[in-house]
Amino acid sequence: MTRTTPRCPAEAEALFPELVHHRRAATRLHPRPGNPGVRDSSVGGPLLWPAGEPWPMCTEPPKRRSGERVRDVRLRRRILAEA
Repeated sequence: MTRTTPRCPAEAEALFPELVHHRRAATRLHPRPGNPGVRDSSVGGPLLWPAGEPWPMCTEPPKRRSGERVRDVRLRRRILAEA
């Protein structure tokens, strides 16, 4: 069965002409739920996970204020680029 996506209500290239140079062919996936076997892909269906293996979990508590602000990263990169 062929599945198609309706046309976009707005043309991105008309709204953003600078994107024209980045145009590429692409394949859109339309995953649907399924029942894959052990030799089938799990895309769009249940993930095949070994029954005796526990699901991976992060046991580390989240660190507060451990990340960096985007503007700080951009400033540091600009300073390093100019150095």
